[in-house]
Amino acid sequence: MTASSVPFPPPLDSYPPRTGSLLETLVQRATLAPFNAVATGIFMLAIAHTFAANRFVAFAHRVQRRHDEQEDAAGRPPSPSVAAELLHLLGEVEVVFGLWAVVLVAAATHYYGWSAATHYLDDTVDFTEALFVFVIMAVASSRPIVTIAERALGHLARLGGGTPAAWWVAILVAGPLLGSLVTEPAAMTVSALLLGRQFYALRPSARLAYATLGCLFVNVSVGGTLTHFAAPPVVMVARAWHWDTTLMVTTFG
Repeated sequence: MTASSVPFPPPLDSYPPRTGSLLETLVQRATLAPFNAVATGIFMLAIAHTFAANRFVAFAHRVQRRHDEQEDAAGRPPSPSVAAELLHLLGEVEVVFGLWAVVLVAAATHYYGWSAATHYLDDTVDFTEALFVFVIMAVASSRPIVTIAERALGHLARLGGGTPAAWWVAILVAGPLLGSLVTEPAAMTVSALLLGRQFYALRPSARLAYATLGCLFVNVSVGGTLTHFAAPPVVMVARAWHWDTTLMVTTFG
């Protein structure tokens, strides 16, 4: 059987039942469909890349400093280094799996053919939820939305006298609740920025600083579940499980 005649990806029920260890199962399935070994290797490289992202960023800074020194020595104004910008891209954790997904599609195209790869992307995978999350996060992270959220929290803080304690309570209570309207990432961005200005700038103790950050993480995760469109994990299952805002408020609210 040629690679082009094997469906991509092979359905799970085409494999024999799992009987041994995880490693034995991987070897067995790689033997039946050799591309599984390639896909597993790409996945492991993506994980390794995730943990090495900070190294790419540090290397990008070194490359940019070296480029700036060369520009200064030549009497030219500072300019961004293409190599440094590419390294910065590789250092962005958010794009790691997207980059390796391109490698995976290229490998699948080489192994199974262009038609099989495009059929998988066009007819098998549903990108609706992922695209919706991307668009709404981009809109919610825009300056007007962030500014409105910041002003709203400022009004709440002023009800408590505008003290650091009032800002602390407003940010940790009302800030996460904004996540149900402007998405969790936008609420986290606004809350983190305001904590930096109104709380961390006052240099609290390390224990209180870390406790505050942990509380913000938890509260944002909870605060984004009052609607069915703001929390990415909820968005991924809302349509399949028929969740709407009424259910979210009455069940999780």
